[in-house]
Amino acid sequence: MAVATHDEVKLPIELSTKEKTVNWIKDNIPSFILLLVGWELVAMYVNEPALFPRVWPIVYRAYEVIFTKPNDEVPNCVLCVHIYHTAWRIMVGMAIATVVGISIGIAMGRVVWFEKLMVPILSMLLPIPALAWSPILVLWFGLGNTTMIFITAFAAALPAISSTWTGVKTVNPIWIRAARSMNARGMTLFWKVIFPGSLPFILSGIRIGLARAWRAGIAGEMVAASDWGLGYSIFDSREDLDTAFMLVGIACIALVGFMMEKFIFEKLEKVTVVKWGMMEEVGGGTGSG
Repeated sequence: MAVATHDEVKLPIELSTKEKTVNWIKDNIPSFILLLVGWELVAMYVNEPALFPRVWPIVYRAYEVIFTKPNDEVPNCVLCVHIYHTAWRIMVGMAIATVVGISIGIAMGRVVWFEKLMVPILSMLLPIPALAWSPILVLWFGLGNTTMIFITAFAAALPAISSTWTGVKTVNPIWIRAARSMNARGMTLFWKVIFPGSLPFILSGIRIGLARAWRAGIAGEMVAASDWGLGYSIFDSREDLDTAFMLVGIACIALVGFMMEKFIFEKLEKVTVVKWGMMEEVGGGTGSG
């Protein structure tokens, strides 16, 4: 009698910290090098240092705003202060948007009458840019943190609502029937099946919401911030034609977004939906051999 044979099951190899670091550098650093080389070539071609500075003047300007203290009225690491004010405003706005957005999205996906009530409202709010609220918010709350937090929360909440609603509505019905056949009801069904099943959509909505919150927050700071913030500093630098500082601020925005993506969202996905087998890790494909 023939005996069926199976391919050997290979367990994933756990990489050392050094190997993970080397792989991370290989995956990410070439993109930065390509970007810097491209910028340098274009700047050399344009040959207008005041309007299109080369890489080294931008790096030196970054050094100045991080490590030097111009006068007693300006704090040490003025760039760090701008980043801090922008970051905490956006994080507070994101916290509000995440709680409100996920709650409303889940309610829309599970309660029919609430879904019918909210869909027209959501359809009307989605096309409105968050920055469009800034003039009336300045009248209500004045320049400063309250206005900025509202703008970022509004920008982030709508994608969270929409994605969470979609995720809850598209949970595989086979999973729900299987759970009900095992007497799972109410909150048990929600926490064991519906919430994990919709989690990829929820994380996607939060990721999109964070990107929108950064864009709205930076733009809002240009018109509604009072003293500090990356958007405020970039916009204020135009008075002195400090193009290098503008580019340093823009680079900080990009780097913060990159770090959030790599060290927050990718890690969160890895320990949730990737670990549960609901989606494949980005760049996690294995080669043959």
